[in-house]
Amino acid sequence: MLKRPAPLYHDAPMYFSLVFLVAVVGFYPSYFSKQHEADVIHHFHGITATAWMLMLIAQGWWVRRGSFYNHRMLGRLSLLIAPLFVISGFLVIHAMLANQGGFSKAYGARLAFVDITTITYFAVAYGLAIFYRKTLNLHARFMATTAILLLPPALGRVFGGLVPGIESFDAAFHWSFGICEFIALALVIDDGRRGKVFLPYPMTLALLILQHVSFLVLPSVVWWSVFCAWIGSI
Repeated sequence: MLKRPAPLYHDAPMYFSLVFLVAVVGFYPSYFSKQHEADVIHHFHGITATAWMLMLIAQGWWVRRGSFYNHRMLGRLSLLIAPLFVISGFLVIHAMLANQGGFSKAYGARLAFVDITTITYFAVAYGLAIFYRKTLNLHARFMATTAILLLPPALGRVFGGLVPGIESFDAAFHWSFGICEFIALALVIDDGRRGKVFLPYPMTLALLILQHVSFLVLPSVVWWSVFCAWIGSI
């Protein structure tokens, strides 16, 4: 039987809603306002990502109300949504690498590493959340980290299009990852203050730092560029 949730997650629906709001604002110019221009792959990815975030919000709400039966029943939808989200993510990566536009040529290989590791982590975190579904401290944290990893691309678009003074994609990328790293670090510190640091948040922080560093070093890694070009040609 699941234990009563820790106070940390009492406001989880609010935090998940805030992440979803950032995603809507960030992707509004390029996707939500131009849905008639989007292809099937990007619709597939947008629908599954939206479904995932709405599910997290609803799951957090049921936990807050103490309705664990409804929480579990709704959670069964994740068995469908999570695999579809992973598939859609890899399809978007392939579409980006196959694109011959200037942005894809300049940033495709670097963003592919970020996206591949994000989708892989999402799958691992989800699998561990299911494995530890009866251990609240791990289950809740692994699920929460899936929302954190949706923030960088959304924040990058917010910074790149709406924040004065940020004039380049590189600057928007660094700002978005810096904020997400700060959030992950704050969660690690908060766990420490509560008496125990659980695995999910340090894992997320390590991944974000790895992705951030990769953005700087991958342009000099020839084999990765060759590999991405091969993926795009398939």
